[in-house]
Amino acid sequence: MSRLKPPVRASYAAAVPPRPAVAPNVHPDCRNTPRMNDDGFEELCHLVTEQDPDTALCGKDVTGYPWDPPWPRCEACLAVARGEMN
Repeated sequence: MSRLKPPVRASYAAAVPPRPAVAPNVHPDCRNTPRMNDDGFEELCHLVTEQDPDTALCGKDVTGYPWDPPWPRCEACLAVARGEMN
């Protein structure tokens, strides 16, 4: 009697070939895209620290941005502030 070998399964831990990062395919007039105001500022309220008030937590340079604008909060800044980024 011959012994059958179990089938070979793909490993989920196998290396994944790297792919270049690309921007999401979203129309520029999408509702979720922040508007640029007349002063040229992206209408998102970015979060900063006292140690570096010219760089948002998401990494965007916010030099000259208005202080505490009434715009929606930047989701990337919020994620960093909550410790949800790895």
